[in-house]
Amino acid sequence: MDAEDVYAENTWTYLSMCTEPTVYEGLKFAKDILFSNLLLRFTIQFLPLPHNVRHSLSLITGVYLLYNNIGSAIFWTIGLTTGSYTMITVLSWTKSKRRSLFVSFTIITFLLLCEIYVLNPKMWQQIRGIQMIAAMKIISVAIELDRNIYNNILNPVEYGGYIFCPANCILGPWMSFQSYNKSLEVRFLCKRWFSIILINLILSISFLVLSNCLIPWYIDDDMPKWLIAYRDAQAFRMSHYFVSSMSVLSMVSAGFGLTNDCHCELKVTRPSYIEIPRSLVQVVVYWNIPMHQWLKMYVFKTFQPYGQFTAILITYAVSSLLHGLNFQLSAVLLSIGTFSYVEYNLRSKIALALEVCCLANPCLKQCTHKYKKNSLLALVVNSIFTLITIMHLAYLGVMFEASFSVQESGFSYLHTMSKWENLNYFSHGLVVFMYIIYLMM
Repeated sequence: MDAEDVYAENTWTYLSMCTEPTVYEGLKFAKDILFSNLLLRFTIQFLPLPHNVRHSLSLITGVYLLYNNIGSAIFWTIGLTTGSYTMITVLSWTKSKRRSLFVSFTIITFLLLCEIYVLNPKMWQQIRGIQMIAAMKIISVAIELDRNIYNNILNPVEYGGYIFCPANCILGPWMSFQSYNKSLEVRFLCKRWFSIILINLILSISFLVLSNCLIPWYIDDDMPKWLIAYRDAQAFRMSHYFVSSMSVLSMVSAGFGLTNDCHCELKVTRPSYIEIPRSLVQVVVYWNIPMHQWLKMYVFKTFQPYGQFTAILITYAVSSLLHGLNFQLSAVLLSIGTFSYVEYNLRSKIALALEVCCLANPCLKQCTHKYKKNSLLALVVNSIFTLITIMHLAYLGVMFEASFSVQESGFSYLHTMSKWENLNYFSHGLVVFMYIIYLMM
């Protein structure tokens, strides 16, 4: 047997040993999600249930799904939910006009105290995403109450069904109470629905295999450090696409995110816009579309009167706090906010100075630039920014590569800085240089 045959055999052995357990674990996780959400959908579909009974069914199936996945840790989510509802009710009785402010501050403080003083790191990593989704729902309810979007405060069954809805209580994505309530009223059954479920199941498992098996294999540890950084960041991105596709699967199997003619209108992420990005601004938008919408509606627009940069920093700070008191996440999120702000303004000045279509977001059809998007100058400028963004993604994404034990306990300050130090703080230095160019133009 020659060297090529040995290499091919070793490669096949590695991939099969990695792929089989990965697919098994992915399908095992999907099984629980599908069971709970299909149960909810078929019950709503075939039984004429009263309004509050439908919400009760959502609450019960969601609690079952959560308990089946995180066990007794569910009581932290139950505590967050009941405590916040009690607070909203009391503030409503007192006719407070600052319900959203008090509720938001209390929830974020509660999450931080749980992480620092109460929960062990392993349990916190297990429920952090669940608590974040619940917090986003609660805060949106409080803000919409202040904006008089609801005629009355939600009753306990509506509130509990919304927070614990099995379609998004584990993986997200966030959806408004109005969307949730409307979907519970819809009845449908079509062949396309089953094909959408199957497609998203295949997509999610494929992304998981790419993240765990294929990407770590095609770039080994002997390659240059920037290629290794790109590999680790891409593996992390694929794991995010897995979660996003699985969340679409969860929502669709419960009948959420579908139009009346059974087309899926739900988009959580857009991998093509991230792997070949036009700009870092575009990556921010399409990384998690529902969360971007939540931050834009409830945080950015609230603080926009205080200035664009201030609103951006506060938005990323809130996003960081919702994710937990983690230096690694905070450093990455605040860096993205700063990088995207500088890029957005520099590209605006370049577009104005050269009359070229190179803004961070694509120009509309009524583009007034002299050099349109298909011109040579526009292609060159946009390609340069695409390469810069890809390097930023490798630089920022490398932070999330670590051993399982480190992931359980969180990422320390030293771990974060050592990763960037290994890459000579390239992206931070490049953004400082870009900002200087921006000031000089």
